[in-house]
Amino acid sequence: MPNLDLTSIVFWSSTAVGIAVIYYSFVLARERFKQWHPSGKGIFRGHNAAETSLNSHIAGQWTEGRLRLDSVLTLIRSIADLLEKEVKALRRLDHSDPQYEGEVRQMVGPTLRCFTFDKHLRDECRMLIPLLRFCAQDLAQSQGLDMTQKLIVLDEIQAAIESADLH
Repeated sequence: MPNLDLTSIVFWSSTAVGIAVIYYSFVLARERFKQWHPSGKGIFRGHNAAETSLNSHIAGQWTEGRLRLDSVLTLIRSIADLLEKEVKALRRLDHSDPQYEGEVRQMVGPTLRCFTFDKHLRDECRMLIPLLRFCAQDLAQSQGLDMTQKLIVLDEIQAAIESADLH
């Protein structure tokens, strides 16, 4: 009889372990399925899911790029105002004053720093505009959005940056 009890304990415990293994296998399979198929629209993934993901990525890049471009343009305007004030201050200095050279040296360093920062910001604009142009054209073609005005604004910004380089 003790042997029978040991057999039934082994049987029931192995059955419980088997049920637990099957249960956790289903739980793990469900989690993996969710990772593979975030849309949850079915077992088979079509090309539409990858295309939708790409569309949302390009739309996100458009939004992030526009925000960054707006930020960079605001910085460029701020630096232009600062440089204009510094140039006016330099013009007001008296050349005959013995402290003239010292004052000019103190002002030249920050002014050159502003010019350097301005150059880097303009370079960033030159990099952002082609990305934004691509995103706008893609959004127009793939999602049917009217991006004509936005593309015109990008062209105007690029023309302004190129014009500033010539001066």
